[in-house]
Amino acid sequence: MRVAAIDLGSNSVKLSIGDVEGAQVRVIESDRVLLQLGRLVAATGLIGPEAIEAAAATVAAMATRARLAGCRRIDVVGTSAAREAADGATLQAAVSAAGGVPMRVLSGLDEAHLVSRSVEVAHGMPLGTAVLFDVGGASTEIVRIDAGLVVDQCSLPLGAARLAQQHGLTSASPPGSDVLAALDESIAAELDALEPAGVTQAVGCGGTVTALALLNHQGFDASGCASEALSSIDGVTLELEAIVELTDRLSSVSLRERMQLTGLEEGRAAILPTGGRLLWRLMERLGVSSAVVHEQGIRTGLLADLAAR
Repeated sequence: MRVAAIDLGSNSVKLSIGDVEGAQVRVIESDRVLLQLGRLVAATGLIGPEAIEAAAATVAAMATRARLAGCRRIDVVGTSAAREAADGATLQAAVSAAGGVPMRVLSGLDEAHLVSRSVEVAHGMPLGTAVLFDVGGASTEIVRIDAGLVVDQCSLPLGAARLAQQHGLTSASPPGSDVLAALDESIAAELDALEPAGVTQAVGCGGTVTALALLNHQGFDASGCASEALSSIDGVTLELEAIVELTDRLSSVSLRERMQLTGLEEGRAAILPTGGRLLWRLMERLGVSSAVVHEQGIRTGLLADLAAR
């Protein structure tokens, strides 16, 4: 069965179209549009009418694309920005009307469940002890696995866009050491309750993970994180050492230089050093030195669940 999943994240809106046969999911087409729905939420509590209009138009185009591709079912979900913003219901109504599909708003635990479901479908659930994490624009989901079973999961209010807004890290100039120290303190305060994972395997997903993996895989030219390039890093291993080196380098240059260096669009380039620092501190806290990259995020799980309905 051909189905489609549209994920309205706090930073990007992502589309995956896939063929599902039994337990197998084959993604045949994917795309993402940077909208930064969560950009104003931390400061104003609102997504805002312009962003809502852009989201509705983007979902309408993606839903049309999915129907033309022969999809029998389409699932549209919203995450942190949609559930936290005071005008989240307005977003939900506008997107549902424009796309012709009811939009669901996921809880943090729903997201955590879909992280494990997606990894299970795409790569097979780790049979030993493992930790899965999804570093998004406004939240981070963490799932612990033991003997192939989920034993714990949580969602934290930590994300690349959220932290960048809170600490003024979207400016054109490189951040000072005092700003980075304050960022580290904010991250540490949220991660303090996390116990070291004590695992042999880790799997990471989310925009920060995929962008850093792409830069590490093909050098400092992400070519806008095109879908063809992103598919090439699915399943690769990203070392913590590489994350630290990339984050330090990205943090040391201006936003303009960062865009020239990486080929990333402005919205992604502005928050990537912040996301890299969050990923760095998260992996240190969990005690993992590398992670396998899962490029499709929660969407593989959405596709599998949608076909099973």
